Amino acid sequence: MPDDPIAVRLVEWNVAMSLQTKAPLLAKLNPTVAILPESANPDKTGQALQDIGATLPAQWDGANPNKGLLAVAFDGWELRVDDSYDRDYQWVMPLHLTGPRNIRLLAVWDMGNRGHGHETARRLGACRASMDHYDEFLSGDSDLTVISGDFNQSVVWDYPKKRKKFGDFMDQLESHGFVSAYHFHHGCERGAEPDPTLWWMRDVLKPYHIDY
Repeated sequence: MPDDPIAVRLVEWNVAMSLQTKAPLLAKLNPTVAILPESANPDKTGQALQDIGATLPAQWDGANPNKGLLAVAFDGWELRVDDSYDRDYQWVMPLHLTGPRNIRLLAVWDMGNRGHGHETARRLGACRASMDHYDEFLSGDSDLTVISGDFNQSVVWDYPKKRKKFGDFMDQLESHGFVSAYHFHHGCERGAEPDPTLWWMRDVLKPYHIDY
């Protein structure tokens, strides 16, 4: 790792298929790179992204042109997909973010057991199932390695008899040297996050923290 800090603003935002109208809101976050689950493909979003200064081409994959995983860089940074990409881990996309630094980024929109592809991905969730496959990518030479996106999981759902606990996956990531940037920054425990990120059932009295 370099001695000087790496200044990267990474945004994960579930845009719910309306990026074309929400792009100005994304621009206000001043991202270096944005991971945008549930986004339409670049044929539909490219002009809106270009209007807010994105570096094109963006990287996208999905089965529905109106709803997939989109990653886009800004400020002259560029994205390319690593050759190891296996689309049967829906949708977990290995990306190289290049600019002032070289960053490896695993962009995630995890469908849990609702997706298609490898049996292990349907059983464990695509991101967790992909760890062995992407081990070489994640451990490769870089200034920083990041896993970010929509995991569709939370430790608050880890009831005792549940077989695929999100906390176990977080333990697995920590054993490989990763830390949760959110929990490290806020100094909070898993399941005790102070910030609601999901308007569950559209009820303000039921705050929910998920997809960090």
